Amino acid sequence: MTDTEKNPCGRESSMDPIAGFLSGLLLMIPGVFPILSPVQLIAFVPLLLVLRRTASWRQRLRIGLLMGLGFVAPQVLLLRLPAPVAMILVAYLLALIIAFVCVCSFLVRQMGIWSSFAFGALLVVLDWLTITGLPMWGTAQSFARSWSWYPQAVAFTSITGISGIMFVLGVMQSLGVTFALQKRRRVASLVCLIAVLVIVAGMDIAIPGGRPSGRLKVAAVGWEYLGAPDDVDPGRPDGFRTLCEEPLVEATRRGARLIVFPETAFAVSDDSDSTVLARFGDLCHEHHVCVAVGYYNAKSNENRVAVIGPEGILGRYTKTHLTPFEDYSKGTGEPQVVTIDGIRVGAMICQDDNYTDLSRKYALQHTEVLVIPTNDWGPIRKAHLQNTIHRAIESRFAIVRAASNGISAIISPEGERLATFDHWRHGAGMIVADVPVYQVWREGTWGEWISGWLYAGLSARQTPYSQFGNWFVAACGVFLLGYSGSCCLTSRAGWRSA
Repeated sequence: MTDTEKNPCGRESSMDPIAGFLSGLLLMIPGVFPILSPVQLIAFVPLLLVLRRTASWRQRLRIGLLMGLGFVAPQVLLLRLPAPVAMILVAYLLALIIAFVCVCSFLVRQMGIWSSFAFGALLVVLDWLTITGLPMWGTAQSFARSWSWYPQAVAFTSITGISGIMFVLGVMQSLGVTFALQKRRRVASLVCLIAVLVIVAGMDIAIPGGRPSGRLKVAAVGWEYLGAPDDVDPGRPDGFRTLCEEPLVEATRRGARLIVFPETAFAVSDDSDSTVLARFGDLCHEHHVCVAVGYYNAKSNENRVAVIGPEGILGRYTKTHLTPFEDYSKGTGEPQVVTIDGIRVGAMICQDDNYTDLSRKYALQHTEVLVIPTNDWGPIRKAHLQNTIHRAIESRFAIVRAASNGISAIISPEGERLATFDHWRHGAGMIVADVPVYQVWREGTWGEWISGWLYAGLSARQTPYSQFGNWFVAACGVFLLGYSGSCCLTSRAGWRSA
């Protein structure tokens, strides 16, 4: 008797690959419409149902191919990526998803509790490979990117990192399918499902607890600048006055102490000979305020941000992670932290926030506010913002994001969007908000004892993810290897006894 005939789900069907396409589509939709992120709570159900009855490798390949196309094709069309980049990305993701489906068919052949956890672990490894194997945009490539729209639901990622979301999604759906199809495992699967929900909910409630130790009023200024002849150019005197000086004066009037401007807002021949940076210095001295402004240094061919205060330049940072389209000289990745009104402020630039190595370094240096000058383009602006928010949730610092041709945002350490402005749609504009900063997380919350256990031995401003990085991915990889080895030994023993 074949595996297909044994399986309670029935025989293979020529329509089974459509289930793979549906899973890919459900996985993709929130990336375009993040408010629909809960759709991913059922995204893998069609795949799990058909894989439990699929015995043919050819059929598995078809399912994997259609799942990959359902996930990749719509996004490539919507993002309008350059053809060579799109082809590379499509080929890579298709190969990964096909391999995932083939491995998954082996893991979930027998419905059970351990196989459900193995499925969740496999999703974590898949997500990590998607991010790191071809790191064009880092964690912006994560399947879980859109969940930043629900920051309270994913507060636990300050422990696990973004891939922990995939583990929860995978385990819950696999346990749900086991509950529906396996009567003898119904009680065990329900108990495990409830346990997962309780643990995740408990962490989500406890982690954001605590009173802020202070606040900093910040502003982000941005614009749409495409280099057309009729554009207002921030590099010209009239453009500087309209796009920079007037918003700076208005932000100061509204109480802002730190004002952030976009990436490469200006080009200078050299840092030591820049009238633009000197003009910002004069404004900071006149209005007793600090600014962070992105600029291009022609002499060193570097994309930089300068943090300027009333006494002059406080610090400079050079962009480290470059997109496939940039030929700048890379920075060293060394964090640059300055103090403004007693609050530690760090800086990254655009693509840097797609990677967690820098954000974790800043967290380890007790950074409380991170400024991110950014330059986007229309089709990717929403996806980039979704990903930026995860850095705040993982490391518990506020983010001030000033964008050209994208979305400026002020984000709290909990991942809440305090203010946003879409410059691609509405042109030049400014946002102002108070951001909380935390020096002692656990003070004054009913979940103090839970937080104390979660962060035992850690600094009050360092999350487990900031401290230990992708430890959860490694743990899932070890568990997956152990479970796979156990299944292989069991299968071999069964074959010998037969």
